[in-house]
Amino acid sequence: MKKFCYALIVSLTSILAISGCSKVVNIELAPEVKVFLSDDRDKTIYLTSADQAYQTLNAWLKSHQDGWYPTSGTYSGGIYVRSGDKGIQVTERRVIIYSTEKAKPQAIFVQEINNSDLLVVKNIGKQ
Repeated sequence: MKKFCYALIVSLTSILAISGCSKVVNIELAPEVKVFLSDDRDKTIYLTSADQAYQTLNAWLKSHQDGWYPTSGTYSGGIYVRSGDKGIQVTERRVIIYSTEKAKPQAIFVQEINNSDLLVVKNIGKQ
């Protein structure tokens, strides 16, 4: 019985460690950011604090510092914003934070969003 309880405790602890706890991520956009569109890879857009999409994303990042989960996954679609040493990808259902310190950006955090969240940002370049 003792071995069973020990095994159960070790298993539960391992599951919690693997699933991870959410993290606090504090990102503020640079004064000017570069936006890449997954639908049109040749098109590059620059946003500043005067743009509504910039303001919307920056406000969302400030109000959603909690609830980020570590990731190393690969995500497709949406728009990709380059800001300083971070990249921010916004897809229909997720916001993904990338480290851009190496030659190839690496996903480091992810947060689920609703389809109706960040519509102005999701629709960049679709005018």
